This record gives sequence, C-alpha cells and structure tokens, in this order.
Amino acid sequence: MNDSEYTYYAAFIQITKAISSSIDLETVLHLIVKSICEITDSKGCTLMLLDEKGDRLEAKSFYGLSEQYVRKGPLAADRSIADTLKGEPVIIEDATSDPRVQYPDEARQEGIASIVSVPIILRGRSIGVLRLYTAVHCQFTEDDIHFLSAVAMQSGLAIENARVYEDVKSNSKKRMSSPSLS
Repeated sequence: MNDSEYTYYAAFIQITKAISSSIDLETVLHLIVKSICEITDSKGCTLMLLDEKGDRLEAKSFYGLSEQYVRKGPLAADRSIADTLKGEPVIIEDATSDPRVQYPDEARQEGIASIVSVPIILRGRSIGVLRLYTAVHCQFTEDDIHFLSAVAMQSGLAIENARVYEDVKSNSKKRMSSPSLS
C-alpha cells in the first residue's frame, strides 16, 4: 500500500466512524465535506442533491468556499453534471474555460482551477454529487477518484439513514399526538 492509498484508507475509516456516530444529517454532511478538504488539501468541497424535480442541484453542505460562490445561482443538472448523474466521475481540469462549468467567471473569482465531481448513488440511482475544488490546476489520480467515490457511497447511506430516522421520529410524534382509540 503506497502513502496515498494509506492516507485515503485512514481517512475513509475516520469519515465512516463520524458518519456512524451521528444521525443529524446536517452535521454528518458538514463533517464529510470538511474532512475531504482537509485530507486532500483542496480549496473546497460541496455535497449537492437533486431537487424534487430532478433537474437542479442544491448545495446541502460545503466547506472552503464562500457563501456567495455556493449560492451563485441554480445548477442545471443536465448541463453541468450530466455524466456524473449517469454514474460517471467528471474531471474538469480548467474550470474557467470548460463549457460544462455554468459559472466560469464566478469560479475564476473564487480562485477555482480544477473540479472533480463524483455521483452520490442510492439504490441504483444518482441522487446528487460530491464535488471537490482545487486552487491549482490538477490532474486527479485514480486513487483520488476511488477515494471520493467511496466517500460518496457512504454519503448516500448517511443520507438514507438520516431520512429514515427523521421519518421514524415524525411518525412516532404523530402517533403520540393522535388521540388513542379506546
């Protein structure tokens, strides 16, 4: 096992432990994006999920990027990450000139040079993307992609677990507040 593989393996274990120690979705997602940035020494990371219609991405958590950049405008799923939503990683080596980047001027102002997006897949379908941003032009390695893909899979499970927990909690409250049948 080389140094890169060991670092990613150790980080994956750390992220998995953190995911399993909390059921609060916001906390878990923030921990994921923060950990990825710190481990990869990247500029930023976002975790975005598809809206109910499935045509736009909404940032659910981010780290290392300005609020202004993250909230710059709607991201059309079919334009910026069509391949990612088909289950393929997408690597953008130059975020300021690649036509798949919807907001190249904003990327330049934010200091983003390269982007890699990996799908978050749940039950065989893409529900969103995990996106990593670098401040310098980067050629992402196979190890980078494997690590991000593994974390994206864990993210999908964490999202599902949090949703199930919220459903159970909500149903329990409804039962507690409804008049009992006697």
